[in-house]
Amino acid sequence: MKRLLIFAILILLLPLCACSAGLSPSSAQTAGVAQSASPAPSAAPKTPGVIAVFGAEDADAFLSGLQDAAKASDITIEAVKGGVSALKSYQPEGDAVAIVFLSGEVQTLPQVSFPVYAFAANGQDAPSGTPYLGYDGSGAAKLALDNALTYPPHLAPVRMIGLFASQTSPVYTLWSEQKTAAQVFAKDEFFADAAEVPLADWLNEAFARYYPGMLDAVFAETGELAIAAADALASLGRDDIEVFSAGSDSEVLGKLSPILVCATGANLENAGTMSFVEAEKLLSGEPAQSNILLPESFWYADKK
Repeated sequence: MKRLLIFAILILLLPLCACSAGLSPSSAQTAGVAQSASPAPSAAPKTPGVIAVFGAEDADAFLSGLQDAAKASDITIEAVKGGVSALKSYQPEGDAVAIVFLSGEVQTLPQVSFPVYAFAANGQDAPSGTPYLGYDGSGAAKLALDNALTYPPHLAPVRMIGLFASQTSPVYTLWSEQKTAAQVFAKDEFFADAAEVPLADWLNEAFARYYPGMLDAVFAETGELAIAAADALASLGRDDIEVFSAGSDSEVLGKLSPILVCATGANLENAGTMSFVEAEKLLSGEPAQSNILLPESFWYADKK
C-alpha cells in the first residue's frame, strides 16, 4: 500500500518537472513549426537576352525570319540603324549577341564585349574568326535556266531571248552549253556591257519581230534585266512570254507577276531563321556553327 502511494506521487510530479524545464509538448511543437515556416530566399529574375541586328535596314525578309524564330523564346530582336559602324558604340544592358548583315566587303569588325554572328548576303568572305552564314549563289543561274527549260508547256529546244551582263559571264557560258545541247534555241541575245542602244528600245524592237507563238521565254542574268523585260512585255500587252531571272537583285522578288514568273536567289527569311538558331547558341554560352545558304526558286503565286 505504501509503495502504491509513493508511485502515484511520482506520477503527479513528472509534469511539474517538465514545465519547470520549459519542455512542454506544446512549446516544443510550436518551435518546430516556426522553424519550418521560414521562407527560402528567391532567385533574382534573369534579364531576357537580346539579339541586336546591324546592317539589315533594307532586308525586311531577313528581319522577319529572325522575329518569327524568336516568337517561341523570350529573346528580343532589336534592329539597330547605322550599319556595321553602329556595332562599335552599341552597349547592351544585359546578355546580348549581335548579328551583322554584310552586304558589302568587310575586312574586319569592331572588337566588342559580346558575341557576333554574321550573314554574308552576297557570298563574300566574312571577317576571320567570326562564325557566319554564307550564301553560295553559284547554282542560281542553272536553277533558273532549268526552270525555264522545264516550264510547261515548253518543249526543247525552248525558244528564248537571253539577256546578259556580258558575253564573258559564267551565266552566258551556261546558256551557250545548253544551246550546244539543243535545249536552248536562242532567238536573240543582249549584252549590257556592249549595248549600243538602251535596253528598253532593244527589247521593244526584239519583241516586235516575234508575234505570239514564236517565242517561249526570256532568260535574264540579273533581276534588273528581268524587270526591264517584264515591263516591256507588259507595255506591249504581251502575256504569251514568261520571264525567268537568274538573280534576285533589284527587289525582283517583290515584282513577280504573271509575266515575270520566276527568280532564283537567296531566301532571306530562311537566312534570318538560320542566323537566329546560331545566335541563340551564343546567348547560351555555346559555340555557333558556320553554314552555307543555297539559292532557291521563287515563283509567282496568284493571290486572289
